[in-house]
Amino acid sequence: MKIWLTVADAADYAGVSRDTIYTACERREIRQARIAGRRAIRLRAEWIDAWLERHVLEAHDRRAASGASASATERPEVRP
Repeated sequence: MKIWLTVADAADYAGVSRDTIYTACERREIRQARIAGRRAIRLRAEWIDAWLERHVLEAHDRRAASGASASATERPEVRP
């Protein structure tokens, strides 16, 4: 696997759309690198993994706070 991923590569890796990656970058939810201060964005697989883990934990916490059943919150689904 490449060390530096384009937005399209990152979207494929995470199983989400390119727009989702761009939105996460704009909201500073996901770490990113800009090539020479230009618009070109590059990401690392580790950064995407950390972002996905945070979202899984947040969804898990929201379900627990809303009173969802224990079986629904025990094992959050993670897409490869």
